[in-house]
Amino acid sequence: MAGSKIDLRLLGYFLRTAEMGNITKAAEALNLAQPTLSKAIRQLEYQLKAPVFQRTAHGVALTPIGERLLRHARLVSAQLSDAEEEVRAMRDGSAGKVRIGAGPSWVRRKLPEAMAAALTERPGLQVTVSSGFDEGLLQALADGALDFVVAEKPLSGGDQIFEYEPLTDDALIVVGRPEHPLAAQRGIAPRAALTADWALPPEHTLARRKLDGRVISLGETPPAPVVASNSQSFLLAFAYFHDVLLYTTRSALRIPEGRGLVEIDVPELATSRPAGLIFRRPRLLTPASAYVADCLKAVCALEPVN
Repeated sequence: MAGSKIDLRLLGYFLRTAEMGNITKAAEALNLAQPTLSKAIRQLEYQLKAPVFQRTAHGVALTPIGERLLRHARLVSAQLSDAEEEVRAMRDGSAGKVRIGAGPSWVRRKLPEAMAAALTERPGLQVTVSSGFDEGLLQALADGALDFVVAEKPLSGGDQIFEYEPLTDDALIVVGRPEHPLAAQRGIAPRAALTADWALPPEHTLARRKLDGRVISLGETPPAPVVASNSQSFLLAFAYFHDVLLYTTRSALRIPEGRGLVEIDVPELATSRPAGLIFRRPRLLTPASAYVADCLKAVCALEPVN
């Protein structure tokens, strides 16, 4: 394929077909005749010298090469969309759209304040905030669905895909309700805490992986939670009514859902959690996205704990 180029028009046709899984439906969505779209897909496969779809009884499915091409096609589509948005913003002075992914603690603190400041100065901004745990947000960022993510620093391995800029540092601690049998004790040994019931986020989240890694480093077995949820609000509310232990940030005790809870003193399980802005490489932000990110940096500079 040396010297060959992929036709962006054909790549767009491929993206729509891959997302719909059916050439006929994709042709209708693209306002093309079905034979024309089929010919375009064959032309793309000729350019790549490899098949991107395999036909099925219900439509088409991606080949392994098609799967890899889809990831790149989404990124190209996102970057072209960003380019159009930036040119439009520069041309007519509109503020533009911003798509932010935010970890659970950020949707309650820092980010609302930063967005309020940004919208006060630029009322034309259109901001979309998607909340969730880190893995899903980072996947959306990698796919081009988000402009940036504000969350816990990714573990090693993502440096080629993401660029990280630190904003805050907070402590990860064990938390429970005041009536929990361990609440009145001090200097609790990890094993004593690990025999209690736990309510935790899913295994793939960074907080859960940090807890498991910390426990394993101490020669113990990570807890199997009696309740697992991807909603921090639910976990905090549940712990208020039941004797379970949580592993969350100290700042969670200051939000409404966590104000009735207390820190459980298990010193060997406490650790820090750096968090900040995460960008897709290369960092190609629209002026609107860069402005909101700058507002968030300004807010965090006043209190670098979240």
